Amino acid sequence: MAVSRKALAPEHDGAPSYTIETITTLADWRGLAPEWDRVLRETPGGRPLQSFDFLSTWWEHLAGDRRLFIVAFFDGARLAGAAPLQIAKRSILGQTRRVVQFIGMTEDILLPTLLFPESAAPAMRRMLVEHLAAHSDDWDRIELDELAVGDPAVEALEALARGSGLLYRSYPFHDCPYLDLSAESHSSFWAKRSRKLMKNVRAGLRKLERLGTVAVETYESPRDIRRGLDAFERVEAGSWKRKARIGPSSDSRYGPFYAALLETFVHRHAARVLVLRLDEQPIAATFAIALDGVYCSLQIAHDERYAQYSPGTLLEYFELEGLLASGAYHRYEFLGGALSNKLRWTSDAIRTVCVTAARPSFAERLSDAYTFEAKPRVKQMLRLARARVAPARSAR
Repeated sequence: MAVSRKALAPEHDGAPSYTIETITTLADWRGLAPEWDRVLRETPGGRPLQSFDFLSTWWEHLAGDRRLFIVAFFDGARLAGAAPLQIAKRSILGQTRRVVQFIGMTEDILLPTLLFPESAAPAMRRMLVEHLAAHSDDWDRIELDELAVGDPAVEALEALARGSGLLYRSYPFHDCPYLDLSAESHSSFWAKRSRKLMKNVRAGLRKLERLGTVAVETYESPRDIRRGLDAFERVEAGSWKRKARIGPSSDSRYGPFYAALLETFVHRHAARVLVLRLDEQPIAATFAIALDGVYCSLQIAHDERYAQYSPGTLLEYFELEGLLASGAYHRYEFLGGALSNKLRWTSDAIRTVCVTAARPSFAERLSDAYTFEAKPRVKQMLRLARARVAPARSAR
């Protein structure tokens, strides 16, 4: 059941005031669906993975025992902003902690953000901090991954921690590579790629063509998207990711989630599956969703039997070639924590941090001391020891 709305009066020289409601049920969240993406579009840095259709589909299939904790801001009856949060349970040294996170954390979200329109963001951040402090009985720890360096939300969370006596940490997280397609012409983009990369692409294609007919098929209509996903699943079954239980193979719930996600986006926004075939046999496949000209590549896999021909790289080449030629997209997102080989396509990446604020229990203090003090010291000692051993071995 949703918490009743609480009106907050302006406190800072005419700053706007909003009514806040904590959304805790899927039914109440669905009631915000008609306005959610409008707020997303008004938010600097908003992306398809913060859209209502992505987040709600993720929630229905992958939320598990997490609880909704969406903080919604209203200007009268109009949704003015939202903090898309959840509460997850985590065991820290045998103690169960209730952790506030962005919906979709930790595996399936890209540069999560507070959906605050630029002009209203300062007031909303202040009010969110006050709201979290007032509802501190609902959580033990706040942990927000993949915030862009310089995001004012980092400063706001630090202010909450300092004012409430919480253990606060901010530390580097992974980079999020992307391509600004609007800044590149078709010819200039490929001219800027490394000669080695383009040579490998051409060589891989020639070798494959010696084995048979090479073709790329695109599935992007409501009628065809399921056939494309079936081809992806056949490829993924023979990929190294299946053996390593990475991506869709890591959890049996991912198959139904991606099927529902692509079905939703192909009808309401845009979705696409690309399949690289050799004599009609699928040997590599990828799929993506798009919203407002931002293209998010979600998964890619290739048949391990053809790994020597770099079919995944070939398929990425054909995918980017098509996007550049179409002119329909202005940004390509590789998703956060992308493997370093994604950087062969781009030198642009957003640096991110993870920020945490925790109620200072004994378990939290001990965990914090181990993670940020003892563990780094042990690593440094091991590095120094290896550095001393290496010259001694080479001298023998």
